[in-house]
Amino acid sequence: MTRTVVATLMGLLVTATGCVATSNGTAIVPERAIADFNGSWSVEWCDRADPDLDCGGFSVTLVQDGSHICGGFGGALVNLRQVDEGDVVGRVDGDTAILEVRSGRNDAIVRVRARRVGGDLHWEQDGTVRRGGPDIDVIAFDDVLKPATVDRRRVPKACDAPSS
Repeated sequence: MTRTVVATLMGLLVTATGCVATSNGTAIVPERAIADFNGSWSVEWCDRADPDLDCGGFSVTLVQDGSHICGGFGGALVNLRQVDEGDVVGRVDGDTAILEVRSGRNDAIVRVRARRVGGDLHWEQDGTVRRGGPDIDVIAFDDVLKPATVDRRRVPKACDAPSS
């Protein structure tokens, strides 16, 4: 009976803490699972005040190899006033991707934290790595991107270069 109680309590401890103690007291902490960031996502930006204008938006395609990510994006303001496309490189840390997103329009590089929530990609800019030229970039700032379908045969340009 005592063994059953101890085994049950140990199972609860492992479930509650996410780690196991060995006989010498050292903790065995399981590695964090790496989220899957392979795929394409997009968000549409429309002008509610003038619904006749063409919607703009932002789309991104990411390719993941282990903890490394590369990809590309395209963005357009409402009524397609300005468009941008560029490269994405980064790494996965658990359930978050830390990305550097380079604008092809003004050469700015912004840092983005992206998280997978269900099928969605929660995208949030988290600072500037390099300021761009005088023109603007069209990179999503704080958006929830939905799964999108793209031609998977087209590998984003950033993925062609050898990784360092």
